[in-house]
Order: sequence, then structure tokens, then C-alpha cells
Amino acid sequence: MTSPVAGLPPMPPVNSPAWAGWFSSALNVLVATSSSGPTSGRPTSGLYIGRFYFDTTLGIAIWCKTPGSSPVWVNGAGTPV
Repeated sequence: MTSPVAGLPPMPPVNSPAWAGWFSSALNVLVATSSSGPTSGRPTSGLYIGRFYFDTTLGIAIWCKTPGSSPVWVNGAGTPV
């Protein structure tokens, strides 16, 4: 069975000790899709292309275009912010 949520591994069988790892992965996906804060609080680790962040300083949603040591964040129009 495959996961309906992108980024999650397939669900383990019922009563499997692998559930802890699956829930950990699920938590990481949920945190990444619901993160917000000031410009100075933008995530610097665990970045991937398309990671969402609502920048409360700018008052807009932004996405990570280029992860790495100097991540590039863009607005909905693709303009770096």
C-alpha cells in the first residue's frame, strides 16, 4: 500500500514496530507544510524544493526554490524574497 501523502514511506503492517518511524516521517511532512514565522525564522535545515513557509514579516507565502547553504526563497510569482 502506498501513502496518499507525498514524502511519506508506505504504511507499515498493523502491529509493526515500524509505526514509530512512519509517524516521525508524517510529523516532518506536517510541520513542513504548516510552518510560519518572521523572515529571520525561515527554516535553514530540512529544506527541499517546494517547501512552504508563511513569512509573517512579509505577510506572504513563500517556497524554497534552491535548498542548500544559501537557500533561495521565492514568492508565488517566482520572484526571490
